[in-house]
Amino acid sequence: MAKNSLVYSNARVKALENTFLTNEKIVRMAYSDGLEEGIKVLLESSYGGGIVVDAKDYDEILQAEDKKISEFVFDAMPDGQGMETFAVKSDYHNLKALVKGKYMRLDNVDFMLAPKGNLDPKEIKDLIYADDYSTLSESMKKALLTIDSARADGNTSPRFIDLTLDKACYVDIMAMLKKAKNKFMTAYWQTNIDMMNISSFSRAGKVGNIELFKESFIDCGKLDISFFNGELQSVLDKLAYSPYPQIAESLKAGDMVAFERIWDNTLINIFKEGRNDIFSVAPIAGFYVAKKIEIKIVRMICILLKNDVDKDVIRDRLRELYA
Repeated sequence: MAKNSLVYSNARVKALENTFLTNEKIVRMAYSDGLEEGIKVLLESSYGGGIVVDAKDYDEILQAEDKKISEFVFDAMPDGQGMETFAVKSDYHNLKALVKGKYMRLDNVDFMLAPKGNLDPKEIKDLIYADDYSTLSESMKKALLTIDSARADGNTSPRFIDLTLDKACYVDIMAMLKKAKNKFMTAYWQTNIDMMNISSFSRAGKVGNIELFKESFIDCGKLDISFFNGELQSVLDKLAYSPYPQIAESLKAGDMVAFERIWDNTLINIFKEGRNDIFSVAPIAGFYVAKKIEIKIVRMICILLKNDVDKDVIRDRLRELYA
């Protein structure tokens, strides 16, 4: 991992902030007559490094943009500031894909892999297929052995793999944050964890199976598991007095689109406070988070354009931009 200073890393990021898609470009894309016209906005913006593909293969452009941004940020990030946690997420995503690929005997899982995080995906693949976890973190090792044991008992499902590795992932993330003591990164992950738990509780409450929520609950957010004691409506009422009052009404109305939009906007706003502070991790971390959300928005617009969805539906799914 690169050992860059905050000032140097943030200076590099400032030079790249003009690569964000502007609100005008997002709106142009959203209100395009079709997918092909929408993709032209990306081509004009040199998205994905300027690669040109057929409109139906738009995901190649988005994957190239994701890879370009991830590689840049992981190279530029300063050590010891908690940004290594972003790379941990890539590592665990790749672990999930490779474990499932191994057990399902898939010939090729490379298309499922995220860009390199702290670990090279090829190295992870060799370790997984050799059942050699000795060089991985203790949390990774424990999770993989748990999955292998369950597999031997014929008791493994994709959901079990995901849950087991997700819990291990956040153990590693929180250990890194404890060392870094960075308020921006800690706030980001605690908020993300809370939003995941709230989403999980809402879904489980609607189907009347709270055990599903308890199985998937992630520790270390601002809201501990006791916050979720009670019926669905009573917990949603409590959200109005939590750190996230703005999401209570969207969940009560069953508007998951609004909830996910508020979720993304909340994450971006964490870094906006310090985006011009070159002695803080906020500029480079905020750039990365905002770019990942931008790519998600673009992918969503492409899918909706491809399926000829009403323009008002697309508009309702747009997010607050960082640019």
